[in-house]
Amino acid sequence: MNPIIGKCMLSNEQRSLIIKGIKQGKEEYQELNTLLPETVTKKYSPFLLSDLVNTHVTKQIEDNPHTQMKIFSKKAGFHPYIVIHDTIRNVFILISKLPKDRYIFNPSGYRGDFASSNADRLFELGVPLEEIYGDTPYQYSLPIGIENQPFGIIVCYDSKNDIVYEGALRPDQEDWIYKEDITDSINISTKTLVPLNNYQLSDIQTPLKAPIEDEIVVKLKSKASS
Repeated sequence: MNPIIGKCMLSNEQRSLIIKGIKQGKEEYQELNTLLPETVTKKYSPFLLSDLVNTHVTKQIEDNPHTQMKIFSKKAGFHPYIVIHDTIRNVFILISKLPKDRYIFNPSGYRGDFASSNADRLFELGVPLEEIYGDTPYQYSLPIGIENQPFGIIVCYDSKNDIVYEGALRPDQEDWIYKEDITDSINISTKTLVPLNNYQLSDIQTPLKAPIEDEIVVKLKSKASS
């Protein structure tokens, strides 16, 4: 993997916090699921799991404000979800359940928001587009500055097994720019899992203006609408 791509990936501490939240959400889901009555359609099951995972991931982020990550609630149709924003690097993180036995998601509008700027961001950092797209046709875009090119990461988990991937989609959503199995991290006990990078608040510069949700939406969709 190109080392430039590695600079856009989750840090050790970010990965630890997110995976801890996923593990806690799945554990609580298993506990509650044994108490619920059997139903014919079981429509509550996937929604309950997603709600609990999102809730515990949110708590991990909010309990560690020194990371300067923010949580935003979003909705795609009738599907609510959370977005994590790394305000230091302008990286957006989506937590999503990966369909069973699937390598990649079907293309969608809201996941496209997390893919539209990825190639441009990496290109401005120095990654050749040929390395991202391979033999697939692509089109150069006008450079607008790295600070205006958000990078989107999807952390996808398996609902049945302890399998978790971290990856970034190509803008066409046809393949991954990178996809890494981070399953080993989720198998660590939640009682012993601790952040790997410990910062003091005084060591981190606070932005002059905190991002608001409307600004984030514009950044995420700017490439898709152009």
